[in-house]
Amino acid sequence: MDKKLVPDPPTVRKAPSTADKGLYLRKLSDTPSNEPEPAPANTPRLLDTLAFTCSKPVIPEAPYKPTLFAIQPGINAQDALTYVSNLLETAELNGDEISLHTNPVERALFWGMLHSVEVARAVVDALLEGASPSNQLSPVVEQPSD
Repeated sequence: MDKKLVPDPPTVRKAPSTADKGLYLRKLSDTPSNEPEPAPANTPRLLDTLAFTCSKPVIPEAPYKPTLFAIQPGINAQDALTYVSNLLETAELNGDEISLHTNPVERALFWGMLHSVEVARAVVDALLEGASPSNQLSPVVEQPSD
């Protein structure tokens, strides 16, 4: 009797890198409805229309403790979004590591939270990529012919 009493352990797969996740999240469908409408030449970039940051303290959990950190005034939207993207990337990387050491119930809750972080980062990165000069639609300038 050669029945196997213990099942094989589940295969361990390599966790995808943040670059792989980013590529996956940024894939666009080939349908023409997803292509942006060309903007008129005098239309300002969305990031240029946003105001600068204002001074805002980062409130600690215990209200009786003094505030240690604060958002500085005068930071432009692109720099602020870049910083947020970096913070979200760090949260993704830490989350991937932490999720390996949690029990199944906590893991399910944690993956839900981690998915929210990944989507938030994808939105911020898409805003930044859409605002970069290489992605801006420029008007066609015709050269005079001789």
